[in-house]
Amino acid sequence: MNAKQARLRPEDRRAEIVHAARAIFLGAGYEGAALAEVAAAGEVSRGSIYRYFPSGRADLAEAVIEQIVGELHERLRYAASVPFSASTRMEHLVGALFAFFRDEPDAYSFLFREVWAAGESSIEAAGLAARAALTGEIAGVLAASELPVDELTAAATGILGFALANVELVIAGEVDAETAWKVTCRYAVSQLS
Repeated sequence: MNAKQARLRPEDRRAEIVHAARAIFLGAGYEGAALAEVAAAGEVSRGSIYRYFPSGRADLAEAVIEQIVGELHERLRYAASVPFSASTRMEHLVGALFAFFRDEPDAYSFLFREVWAAGESSIEAAGLAARAALTGEIAGVLAASELPVDELTAAATGILGFALANVELVIAGEVDAETAWKVTCRYAVSQLS
């Protein structure tokens, strides 16, 4: 055991493993990621990985999803909290979503493609929880429109789907980022009236 391993608290060691796993998962995808690579990148043994993540790769993927969604959720929450009109807050929120995936396009692929391709129910559940958190942020801004709850849920889900479809077009280079953002904002703001 080297000095680095001896000094870290368990939560710090776990965080390092998640950080290493994130780099591997985002680079190679879920199916292409091997625990040996994560262990090497995190400078830990495979046994250490199983100590913190008993189900191995699936548990690690869930932790990476939670980390990415936590970062994205924080950006969206901050963007939606500006003290402006609901339409301006919605534009900020959509802008934060686009900016996050512009900065981390591999995170988009991991969250919205790899999760479903893995075919593992626990990872799919984490993906659904990610969508629910993002939908909740949109619904928080839409609440100003005083829509009935079922319409609010449908509108927030539709806006998220529309935004993610446009993010994917931008990542694929099929649409200019500013154009996609403007179109998405127009659609999202239209749901406020």
